Amino acid sequence: LKNRDVAAFIIEPIQGEGGVHIPEQGYLRQVRDLCTQYETLLIFDEIQTGFARTGTIFACQRDTVVPDIMCLGKSLGGGVMPISAFTTTEAIWDRAFGGVEKCALHTSTFGGNARACAAGIASIEVMIKEDLAEQTRGKGAYLLQGLRELQEKYPAMIKEVRGRGLLIGVEFNQLSGGFLNKVTGGKFNKIAEEYLAALVAGELMNRYQIITAYTLNNPNVIRFEPPLIVTREQLDTLLHALEDIFKKHTNIWSLILASGKNLIMK
Repeated sequence: LKNRDVAAFIIEPIQGEGGVHIPEQGYLRQVRDLCTQYETLLIFDEIQTGFARTGTIFACQRDTVVPDIMCLGKSLGGGVMPISAFTTTEAIWDRAFGGVEKCALHTSTFGGNARACAAGIASIEVMIKEDLAEQTRGKGAYLLQGLRELQEKYPAMIKEVRGRGLLIGVEFNQLSGGFLNKVTGGKFNKIAEEYLAALVAGELMNRYQIITAYTLNNPNVIRFEPPLIVTREQLDTLLHALEDIFKKHTNIWSLILASGKNLIMK
């Protein structure tokens, strides 16, 4: 940034697809200070973290950091309507789009869709009226505690549990293939690293009708992002399902065989 040739610094307050990574306390504040010092715009991607997902309406509020630009989406549509939004300061907006000559600089065929906007307004109203941020803090703490108890019981399976609110990632340990890994020139462990989380997610879906998935850029992490209105009973169902899976399957071969049986039965 010292050369003052960087237009903007873009970051997720909590990494989503990277594997649900939470920055150290104070990191976002230091980023804000550096961007201000070197006149670089700070852009927060809150598409996954925004609208009470992490226990505050926006994840950056926990660090009392205000970006120059914020990108929003996903939860804004209440799970029923695709909608995204861009928000910024008045000064930046006027510089980019102010005046007749700039007003049409960026257009969209579906921009301002009335039905999508109505869904967005309704979602925000429910979020505020039912204090979903407060609910998320309590439910998230409950789920995190349950998952960490599973980690203590099954340390060979679970490497780490991390998250905030109802954005939680479970990273799995790499299950060594021993002799098979030597025979395959290390490919077995590579397969285990890339597919273990997917196999666990498959068991959750096929046997317990619980939909989840691994994070796109870290396939060894399952991400749990239930609806903010999820009940504790439903969270218990998830925890019991995971424990059942870990009890039955102590290695990757067991999970592979279980997945194969499901495919054959279908």
